[in-house]
Amino acid sequence: MTQKKDFLFPLFEAHVRLLADDTSIHIEGLPDGPDTLPLPSLYKNGIRAIYNLLETMVPLLSCICISGIWDVRKNVPFTAFDLWIQQETEEGFYLPMASAQSLFRENGIPYYHHPLNA
Repeated sequence: MTQKKDFLFPLFEAHVRLLADDTSIHIEGLPDGPDTLPLPSLYKNGIRAIYNLLETMVPLLSCICISGIWDVRKNVPFTAFDLWIQQETEEGFYLPMASAQSLFRENGIPYYHHPLNA
């Protein structure tokens, strides 16, 4: 008999989105709300740096959205897994994984990678 794998999230994890524009950063998807789990300054600085860099490269950049996993058990609670670029023209796109990973690494934001065979 084959063993069934459980693909549900553990209760201590939440999939969240960090939305940033040139003036603010918002958290969406935290089960207890953004007031109970503040965003560490490590992330604020890294997200602002990523936004500022992309603003010089992407015409009419409106905002960025970084999706990831928030794990309440960890000292560094957020691990990113993708980066969406939104333009003022209502068009947007995901940054290629290698580019997003490089931006995360260079700006102190951990990147989530789960090997397929694990």
